Amino acid sequence: MHIHTAKDKIWNLCRQPEQDKVNAVASTLGILPATARLLCQRGCDTPDSARSFIQKDTGTLHDPYLMRDMDRAVERIRRALVNREKIVIYGDYDVDGVTSVTILYSYLRIHSADVSYYIPSRVGEGYGINLDAIRSLAAQHKQLLITVDTGITAIDEIAEAARLGIDTVVTDHHECRPELPVCAAVVNPRRPDCDYPFKELAGVGVAFKLICALEQNLRSTTLYNATKFAAARCGDLVAVGTIADVMPLVDENRIIVSYGLKLLEDTKNRGLRALMHASGVMNENRDGSLSVKRRMTSSIVGFTLAPRINAAGRISNATVALELFLTERQAEADRIAAELCEINRRRQAEENAIIDEADKKIAEQCRDDDYVIVIDDDHWHHGVIGIVSSRLTERYNLPSILISFEGQTTESPDDDIGKGSGRSVKGMNLVDALEACKSSLVKYGGHELAAGLSIKRSCLAEFRRQINEYARKAFGDHEPSRTVDIDLKLQPEEISIKLANELYLLEPFGVANTQPLIETDGLIISEITPLSQRRHTRLTLRTASDCPQVYTALCFGLPTDEFPCRVGDMIDVVYNLDINEFRGRQSLQLLVKDIRLSEPRSVSEPFVPERDDFAKLYLYMKAHADSPRELNELAYALSFDPDSVSLMLDIFAELGLVSLDADDGCKRAGLLPVKGKINLEKSEIYSRLKRKSTGRA
Repeated sequence: MHIHTAKDKIWNLCRQPEQDKVNAVASTLGILPATARLLCQRGCDTPDSARSFIQKDTGTLHDPYLMRDMDRAVERIRRALVNREKIVIYGDYDVDGVTSVTILYSYLRIHSADVSYYIPSRVGEGYGINLDAIRSLAAQHKQLLITVDTGITAIDEIAEAARLGIDTVVTDHHECRPELPVCAAVVNPRRPDCDYPFKELAGVGVAFKLICALEQNLRSTTLYNATKFAAARCGDLVAVGTIADVMPLVDENRIIVSYGLKLLEDTKNRGLRALMHASGVMNENRDGSLSVKRRMTSSIVGFTLAPRINAAGRISNATVALELFLTERQAEADRIAAELCEINRRRQAEENAIIDEADKKIAEQCRDDDYVIVIDDDHWHHGVIGIVSSRLTERYNLPSILISFEGQTTESPDDDIGKGSGRSVKGMNLVDALEACKSSLVKYGGHELAAGLSIKRSCLAEFRRQINEYARKAFGDHEPSRTVDIDLKLQPEEISIKLANELYLLEPFGVANTQPLIETDGLIISEITPLSQRRHTRLTLRTASDCPQVYTALCFGLPTDEFPCRVGDMIDVVYNLDINEFRGRQSLQLLVKDIRLSEPRSVSEPFVPERDDFAKLYLYMKAHADSPRELNELAYALSFDPDSVSLMLDIFAELGLVSLDADDGCKRAGLLPVKGKINLEKSEIYSRLKRKSTGRA
């Protein structure tokens, strides 16, 4: 194992679904075979399951009362409302926490609750519930504490709240420890004793389910009506929080986020509208109204809105973002939105400064054979180290943890405590790793791939040893995977606006429902154009045919000066297929994720399949002669290159063995009945290739 940047990746074409299932989904739903193939890959391999996946019906959400303690939480909050108790909502300072506080606070205000909120300072207080905050709330005579997106590990703090006369309802979604807090209710789908069918809700998702349950109880209405009311009122914020917390966009999350993205396009929340305008997501029309530039996607939320909301908690105070979502005054909304954009620019500057120091720190503090990058510094900004950790993990394809110390506050070395943030890769659960190192930690918590911790400086060396020992066992003799998992391999003629539009059916994209990665080989670079002071690169690509097709490809984050190819090179490309909309016109664009030079295949040395290759292809088609077979299926089933299969099919077609169809851009071949043996030498294509290969052209 060596710490080095992850540049050379292995391209892996994912297992392709059965052609019969693809055909059934495509014909029943009236979609392209490529789209049907993607649906089948995602487990939707029947027309009914594929239709359900596409429709995203809010009526299929689970009953919130299936969540353990939901009934107890509703009853305790109902009692607080009836008795006019002082309620305080305690949330985390990230987007998930801020949106959770916003929706629950706004809902309780509808019912005239005596409610306030509390979000700790990331720098001054750190993550989670703290004793000083509990004592301060007790001094304000708060009677009911409701946690959102936090609290599941705050056993001592909640016990102190009870001692001071504060009842607590915990709602959270983080990993549970063996011991749960003792309080009025603990609502968390990850509880080991919770039978709720979906465990991957965000904190704001759990808060949303609480609101649905409260609405059903307080209004004595049906669950359907309660859910419809809650979704219409706060679905946009639930979507923002879920996307920002990088939760899997499947099951309930897919339904909630899909609905919320539609609401976002015409959101009634003044703060959200102001932020969307300030960040360029919305345009101001001639009449002064605002409208979105293009349809809302999870990418726009994740890469444009979420960083600005998060910046408040990272650099300033998360209460700023909360006030944005709660304000009813347009001038105040515009002011706060502008402030968040400015705070985000400061965050970016801090982030870049730490990134510039990271390589030096790695050289000084890590060993070449480390499996986990652990680096520390005095006075790194606590609000930014998590983002930097993400970038280091992406760059090196290794788990990374950044720790920031602020120096001793007393003469005791035990007071020199640093706060850390880490990210992991597939194959190592970060929370489990920290659990194995808990003897060196003050506290920790989080998710499988992202976590936070506090540690004494005196324990840092032992922690480095412990977590690397854990990682060695987790990964075994294998380095963390450096593969690019490709969903589809398409020929150039299969790339179309129709396909790009159909891919929107699979949205929203995110964890567990990733944007499809497509591979197309043998494209020639016609032009290389620098963008944004050469920080990004645009390519003009063409096919090698006599009537070439031309494509625009964008390489974001790849500086033109570091681009590894030249004009005239033939390359293979892995990309996301996207649509660029400008003045009402649509055009295709390829968002490049990886490139490599194509395998050389000169005209003087043409590729000629062996006779055994033809035999294997023919026998496979004969065994599956019930319906035409797609080129990609044949290539995958026989482990052949698609270009080779395409060539052999052309030869078979010339000899009358197969019929070819490519009406929708997808090449298919159906076996034709023949009598007697077929001689390959009778094919003009085959003979010409043979002559060229032997130099007798």
